[in-house]
Amino acid sequence: MSDVIVNIKQLQVSYGSTVALNGLDLSMRASDGVVGLFGPNGAGKTTLTRVLCSDIERYSGSVSVPARKDVAYLPDSPYLYPWLRVVECIELFEHWYPDFRTDVAWRFLEGSVIDPRRRVKTLSKGMSERLHLALTLAREPSLYLIDEPLAGVDPLTRDHLLNMVQEYRAPGVPLLLCTHLIQDVERIFDAAVLVINGRVVAAGTTAELKCQESGGLESVYKKVIGRYE
Repeated sequence: MSDVIVNIKQLQVSYGSTVALNGLDLSMRASDGVVGLFGPNGAGKTTLTRVLCSDIERYSGSVSVPARKDVAYLPDSPYLYPWLRVVECIELFEHWYPDFRTDVAWRFLEGSVIDPRRRVKTLSKGMSERLHLALTLAREPSLYLIDEPLAGVDPLTRDHLLNMVQEYRAPGVPLLLCTHLIQDVERIFDAAVLVINGRVVAAGTTAELKCQESGGLESVYKKVIGRYE
């Protein structure tokens, strides 16, 4: 049986006269592990994440992605109700998502400094990011989709968040992580996808990409970007 989770071919998405995705091809398998999604501003990354979440219906091309309910999506801005207590957030996710692993969420809380009785609005940015990520990773979906989880957090919190991705991600479920902080996070990537001008211009395992371009992922990114400037 094929383990293909995402299969996109010649995807075209436009907003009026502006072309966001221009013949994009992307394939992801259950065995891909943690995949980095890179690209300059305006490259089409946000539009691609919306397609993966089934939030865009008007497009041309072939798109096969998991149903919206089977994608655990963490956007780049907080979305939890600020008046809720942390424990109530866990209860809410348990009610919303049949695939929610309550024991994983509680294991995270027991190992963190977050008091489950605190309200979301009283949490620091770092604590809020940890809670949002923990709730996302406590699910067991077909695909994790995480958008810029490290923006604006201190290096210590950043390391903690990366460790969480490795520790709490459900086994056998691929995770696509969109970030600009390539050098800081490449240690957790099994593969990477580079999008420029609405197309995938480079993709492969981290070992393959480093071998092709010689250097770390950030070096690979700069070299490929340079060819399109």
